[in-house]
Amino acid sequence: MKTEINCTNFVGTSCVYYAFKYGITPIGTMAHELLELGQAVVHPFDSQEFILRKWSEVYKGDLGIALTDTFGIDYFINKVFNKGFALQFTGVRHDSGNPFDFGEKIIEMYEIFGINPLSKTIVFSDGLTFDLAFKLCDYFNERINVSFGIGTNIGNDLGVKAPQIVMKLVEADGKPVAKISDSSGKGMCMNIDYETFIRHHITKVNFK
Repeated sequence: MKTEINCTNFVGTSCVYYAFKYGITPIGTMAHELLELGQAVVHPFDSQEFILRKWSEVYKGDLGIALTDTFGIDYFINKVFNKGFALQFTGVRHDSGNPFDFGEKIIEMYEIFGINPLSKTIVFSDGLTFDLAFKLCDYFNERINVSFGIGTNIGNDLGVKAPQIVMKLVEADGKPVAKISDSSGKGMCMNIDYETFIRHHITKVNFK
């Protein structure tokens, strides 16, 4: 027997088991591992666009929050998320870097595309606390829709600092893959030559 949970500001859970057990809406977005896997399937610099297209083909408008920071937000905006994607996807997820700066860049991107930011959503999910979520909500109020995925702080709010645990793909089909983060300590690659190659390319794109 399912236990129903009714809360105005609690819209769902990324835990499929709890969604089933408590009758909560399952909600979430793609993982870095999927976008990294694309690097082993097509050319690394076509990989994010390739995965986003495949995602759209499978979900056809559902689960429409795109993950932005596999090669960093600047690369994502400059080379990956074209106007077609911006129209197709309901929003984007922030998972590294300064969340306020991120939001400003996303709002500017939508405005350049001629899309009303209030028709789109940012899901913030990087080490959130309830206090930070409230600040982000106030800051972006009436500028863009916001949603929050609070994981660590819900699981550990006893005053003991939670460890930074990052689990990502480092190889697929015998090929190196990488996650280049906007926050130090959140990136991952075990092949220094491949990481250098990726970083060199995205630097040229971001600062051309």
